[in-house]
Amino acid sequence: MAKKRTEAIDSSADSADESRELLGSIIRFMRLNQQLSLNELVSLYTESSPEDAVPISIFAHSLSPSESLCKYLKENCNLSFHEIAVLLNRDDRSIWTSYSRASKKLTTPITAGKDDLLVPISIFSDRTCSVLEHVVHYLKTNYRLSNSRIAGLTKKHPSAIATVAKRAERKRGR
Repeated sequence: MAKKRTEAIDSSADSADESRELLGSIIRFMRLNQQLSLNELVSLYTESSPEDAVPISIFAHSLSPSESLCKYLKENCNLSFHEIAVLLNRDDRSIWTSYSRASKKLTTPITAGKDDLLVPISIFSDRTCSVLEHVVHYLKTNYRLSNSRIAGLTKKHPSAIATVAKRAERKRGR
């Protein structure tokens, strides 16, 4: 019985190695021959469209992360306040307030870079963390970015990002 179990483990390890090699070949092919960026490959894998995600550069403004998110979703994605509220699991009035404040602070639309890292909108529906805590946690766990790299992308101070990352870990119970 133990021998069969050992053979099954060895077989699954070989299968995992073959799967990793195959996936690596597919990714290289898609990046070189199809000219797909890493974000586009991730979107293909998760079967989400760019409309289901927001670019990280929207958080690199003088606005609060919540204001940036609401302004981007309202102006760039043409969503109603109610649609944004449903997506973010927030009250319609708080969405309106965030957008109103953002519009007064920044009168021009938020522009995003073409090759920005994308953050799925669905992560913001969890109310246990703030918008910035979700962004930092997502970038650290999914893109394996350092605090200083995240700080550069969001134009925030690295120590502030470190504090936010620790707070997010504590709230998530890790």
